[in-house]
Amino acid sequence: MALTFNDVNKRGSYTWIKCNDDAKSSYFRGLFVQKHGGEFVRNGRNWEWNPSKEQIIFLEPIFIEPGNKETKPIGEKIWKFKNETGEIFETKNLQEFCKEHNLTRSSIYEVISGKRKSHKGYSVVL
Repeated sequence: MALTFNDVNKRGSYTWIKCNDDAKSSYFRGLFVQKHGGEFVRNGRNWEWNPSKEQIIFLEPIFIEPGNKETKPIGEKIWKFKNETGEIFETKNLQEFCKEHNLTRSSIYEVISGKRKSHKGYSVVL
């Protein structure tokens, strides 16, 4: 997963952990500043990223799909699943998809995160 500026100051997020609690946090902070600019400032025990004034104008919320490195605007998230017969299903609403196909939502989230390969024959299409 890539280090993104959306959650760098959100405690407990992947990027925050990499820049604060990881054994190589100083290395990750350096990579982050190299890619996104700005600077890290000590805030108590933790580091907080402060973007440069030019960057504040252009900050837009984005997310990264699991297994996909390209970014998309919020609201355009489409999940693709493949069943045992090879049919591909696309959905924007994961809860409705699980209800329609008699799937357990928590198990599908484990498939999406990579903890499981499949659930009831459904796997994620990357």
